[in-house]
Amino acid sequence: MNIEMKRDFNKIVTLMRKAYSETLQDGEQEEFEEVLENKALRDVYSEIGDDDYLEKHFARYEKFSPEKAYETFRLNQRKSRFRLILRRVSVAACFILPLLGAGMWMLLQKEQVESPVVLAKKENVQLKLSDGRIVNVSTGNENEIQEQGGLKVRLENGQLSYKQDSVGKSELVYNELIVPQGGECYVVLDDGTRVWVNAGSRIKYPVRFSGKERVVTVKGEAYFDVTKDGRPFVVETNLGKVNVLGTSFGVMAYENEAVLTTLVSGKVMFTGKEGKSVVLAPGEQAVVSLAGTLTKREVNVEEYVGWKDGWYIFKEKRLEDVMHTLSRWYDVSVFYQNPKVKDIRFSGNLKRYDSIRIFLEVLAGSEEVKYKIDGNVVILYE
Repeated sequence: MNIEMKRDFNKIVTLMRKAYSETLQDGEQEEFEEVLENKALRDVYSEIGDDDYLEKHFARYEKFSPEKAYETFRLNQRKSRFRLILRRVSVAACFILPLLGAGMWMLLQKEQVESPVVLAKKENVQLKLSDGRIVNVSTGNENEIQEQGGLKVRLENGQLSYKQDSVGKSELVYNELIVPQGGECYVVLDDGTRVWVNAGSRIKYPVRFSGKERVVTVKGEAYFDVTKDGRPFVVETNLGKVNVLGTSFGVMAYENEAVLTTLVSGKVMFTGKEGKSVVLAPGEQAVVSLAGTLTKREVNVEEYVGWKDGWYIFKEKRLEDVMHTLSRWYDVSVFYQNPKVKDIRFSGNLKRYDSIRIFLEVLAGSEEVKYKIDGNVVILYE
């Protein structure tokens, strides 16, 4: 029996671990020998047992472990798993790398160590205060800023929170959070609503809600966990608005793209610019085309909001669409030498904080696409 790509790769990892600890059960020895028929996997198993392995690769391993700096963004931990389905794929060692860890992945990259590595950046997130001041919001930057209306803004580890410092005036005072390509930020609003803001996005909001509604404006992508309140919570986009009371949902409203509102829990109503409305139940999504057409459909919500928990989840997506999403996060441009590459279908769960090279190595293991990295440009070709 050949070990094929569609098989669960956890099995290969388990076999390697059992073989190394000499705990293989009856029947597993034969399966393990089949694994070793692949030279790349055989080399991995041989070198992973080298006593000098950790010392030799520790520095490079660290380079591929940025998650620790951003654990505050992961409220729901998931079991580390990477399942990939590529059409007409070949057996290649790179497909099990995310399961075996970054260290093992590097063993298979010894011939390519001179190539650049692209990691998502967290610098240059900016907060525009009501008086026009611009404050840098980045991981490691801690600060407390006095705002108008007797409020203080607390910056800590890439997160924003507001607290009342004194009794201030009741007029609306707005802040705008500006998150560039390759960035992200988490903010707790005045009413306790939590917002995760994705790369290439902006959110404008009052530092203290007053009046009959709680209104914010989004350009780009954000996930909301809205605190229940007697006042409706309204998210305005360029093609319509979302009305909620207390719920969790995601909004994608990038410039020159359709607006998507995905409901995780609770109940929301989306109203388009022309006045037409749809009410969403959990697991449903409102879609507004650039022409203004409003439709509703059922979706797997994790595909649209998984980024908030540190994952990109794709199900039979065109490679062009996958790269469009990743290019925004890694702040890279993508060039296709052959347009046919754009239509390759991809399914998989990608760790958001890994290097983009891990994903590209998966593609390179297929029979259909190869890649090169030239500065901040990813080149895909047959």
